Amino acid sequence: MGRKNKIGLEYFPFDIDFFSDLKIRKLIKYQGGKAVTVYALLLCIIYKQGYYMRWDKELPFIISEQTGYEEVYIQEVIKSCLVIGLFSNELFEKEKIITSKGIQERYQYICNLSKRKCVISEFILISSEEKPISSEEIPVSSEEMPKNSERSAQSKVKESKGNNNTPPIIPKRGEAREPIINISDIKDLLLKDELWKENACRQSGLSTEFFLMIPRQIDNFLSWIRSTGAESTVLTLPDAKRRFIYWWKYTGLKEWKDEKERISGKTNRTGDSRSASDGAKPDYNEVF
Repeated sequence: MGRKNKIGLEYFPFDIDFFSDLKIRKLIKYQGGKAVTVYALLLCIIYKQGYYMRWDKELPFIISEQTGYEEVYIQEVIKSCLVIGLFSNELFEKEKIITSKGIQERYQYICNLSKRKCVISEFILISSEEKPISSEEIPVSSEEMPKNSERSAQSKVKESKGNNNTPPIIPKRGEAREPIINISDIKDLLLKDELWKENACRQSGLSTEFFLMIPRQIDNFLSWIRSTGAESTVLTLPDAKRRFIYWWKYTGLKEWKDEKERISGKTNRTGDSRSASDGAKPDYNEVF
């Protein structure tokens, strides 16, 4: 009985220009440096299984447990990876599959270097012209071995020239299924959604007390979005809803508590000064 082919990888290459990649720079700008850890862990999970992974509702918890980051933050990072193009947004929406063209290309590259049978038969994002022939399909003689590196380099040049007419798999930002909204309309749209406001109260940690705070906090949220240049993360209403909850938990709540403490401190100092001045008044009713 033949040995079963191993699908997953034991390692994958890490490009030295990783942090110069425009998509990685966008991810860091929108979600912070911690997002790189989440993205790298996702890559490890994917390559361990092969060249893709299926979305699971427990995935944010698993990554949260391994990184120490909040599940809400994990979901925001994954969403950003899809919007930016680090993962195929189209394939995720259709099949709930997390992968990309680059992931599949690197997977096949490693398989061929290690002379393993490499078959990408599902959720294919690379064209048939880009698929290298498996080393098990065509045996290579020892005389041909020194020429492999030169041949692979030439084939890559040919592939890059032949791929110019290949349409991109990942849709453009304007082609998202959810309608694109103007940032100036976000507040009105959120305030009209009663179900969302109830959910926001539950997730705020303040329960019904948060209900009357929502309009002002939306203003604070939108000011924060503009000041950080993150307008591209709230292009749709679902994005704005998720982003608001994330902002509140990691930024807005802290600012609200700090402001509350400042107001409370001023009130206490005013009350103390009044008490001191009241106590200094002479008592003319005192009996001598």
